Amino acid sequence: MEQPSYYSILTAEVRYDKGLKPNEKLIYTEITALSNKYGYCTASNGYFAELYDVSKETVSRWISHLAKKGYVEIKVIRAADKTVQSRRIYVSVRGEVLTKRSIPYCEKDQHPIDEKIKENITSNNNTSIDNTRSSSSYSPSSGKHVDNLHKDKDEDEKELSIRLALIDKSIVIFNQVTKSKIYLAKRDRSRVSSLVSKLSKTDFDNLMVDYEHRAKYALFDDPVAYLITMLRNEIGD
Repeated sequence: MEQPSYYSILTAEVRYDKGLKPNEKLIYTEITALSNKYGYCTASNGYFAELYDVSKETVSRWISHLAKKGYVEIKVIRAADKTVQSRRIYVSVRGEVLTKRSIPYCEKDQHPIDEKIKENITSNNNTSIDNTRSSSSYSPSSGKHVDNLHKDKDEDEKELSIRLALIDKSIVIFNQVTKSKIYLAKRDRSRVSSLVSKLSKTDFDNLMVDYEHRAKYALFDDPVAYLITMLRNEIGD
C-alpha cells in the first residue's frame, strides 16, 4: 500500500510516557503525519491495520488508549440517520504544545544542495559589496532608496495589522464558545506583535489554522497565554 510521504512529530510527553506501548507511540506519530492536509487525521482502523500488519481490534485499542491518556481527541461525523460517515482524530493540546502541522516531504527538495548553497553565498557576497559601495559614495538614486525603505516599512506594518486582526478574531471565537471576555491587553499585544513579526507568512498562516481550530473547540483555558507559548515555540525562543 502507498505510504504517506510526510514528516511525523513525537512530543516529549508522549515519547517519555512509560504507560504507553511502543506501537502506541508509533501510531501517534502516524496520526500527526496524516494530519498535515486538514489539521486532523481521517484514516480508518483498517488503514492502520494494513500499514502495520496488525488487527483492526489492536489498532482500536491503541487509539483508545491514546485518547484515554489525553494525547488525541476523536470526533465521529454522523449523517442525519445517525450512521457514521467518518472519524476525525485530532492531536491533543495536552502537555507540550504542538505548533507545527506535519511538514510535507518532497524528493525534489533533495536536488543539488551544493548549487543552492553556492547560489546563496554568491548572492550574499554581492549584497555585501553593493552595501559597501552605497555607504562609501553618494548616488543620485539614494532618494529612491529611502522611498523604498518607507514603502517596505508601511507594508510590514500593514501585514502586522492583518495578523493581529486574525488573532483578535480567533480570541473572539474562543470568547463566544466559552462565554468569556478575554482580549489582548496593550502589554500582551506589544509582546505578541514582536513575536508575530518574526514569522514568515507561511509559518504564521499554518500556526493560525491550528490556533483557530483549538480556539473554536476551547482546547485551552487562556487564549493569550497559549498563543504566546505557540509563537515562542514556533520561533524557538
